Amino acid sequence: MTSSQQLQTQAHTCPVWIGYLLASPLRRLFENPNDMILPLVKAGDRVMELGPGLGFFTCPLAQALGNNGEIVCVDVQASMLARLAKRLEKRGLSARVQLRQCRFDDLGLTGDANAFDLVLALHVVHETARPTETIQALADCIKPGGKLLLVEPSGHCPNDLWLQEIAAAKACGLHRVAHPRLDSKKQLALWSKAALQPVVLPAES
Repeated sequence: MTSSQQLQTQAHTCPVWIGYLLASPLRRLFENPNDMILPLVKAGDRVMELGPGLGFFTCPLAQALGNNGEIVCVDVQASMLARLAKRLEKRGLSARVQLRQCRFDDLGLTGDANAFDLVLALHVVHETARPTETIQALADCIKPGGKLLLVEPSGHCPNDLWLQEIAAAKACGLHRVAHPRLDSKKQLALWSKAALQPVVLPAES
C-alpha cells in the first residue's frame, strides 16, 4: 500500500446522502449562518471554505458577499462538488463560487498564501489525514488581519483532538478572538492573523 493510499484509509469523508441532510433548512435551528458566518464578512470579501458539503453555509455566504466577493470551496469529493455546483447554479450564485477538488494529502493551497479574508473549517478538520498540518495550511492562506473560524462537532470530535487543533492554531501565530455572537459555543474558535505593521522610515536629519 502506498503512502497516499494509507492516508485515504485514515481519513474520512461525509457521504453525499448525509450532505443532503446537513443542507436541510432545519439545521438553522441549531446552526444558523446568520449568526455563525455572516457577522464575520462584508461585501467583496474573499472566503475559503474547506469541506462545503452541499452549501448550507456557502449559499447564504455567497449572497452576502455580493458580485465582487468570492468563495473558494475545497473538497476531496468530486461527487459532492458536482452536486454543490448544481445547487449554486439553481440559485444564480455560480459566478461567486470557485469549486476545487483536493487530495487527502494535499489541500492544494500552496498558491494561496495570504489570499483570504476569512477561512472556514466547519466540522471538517478532524476528518482530514493530518489535522495539525491542515490547520497550518489554512493559517498560511489567511490574509494579514484575516480570520479563521474553526468548528468541530461536539461529541464526534474527541476533546484531545480539539485541543491539538487549538495548539496547532496557536503554533501558527494565530490569536484567538471572541466570536461576535457564538463565543460560548462548545468546540468553536475564531482566530485572527496579525495585521502587517506599517514600515516607519527614519526621519531625515
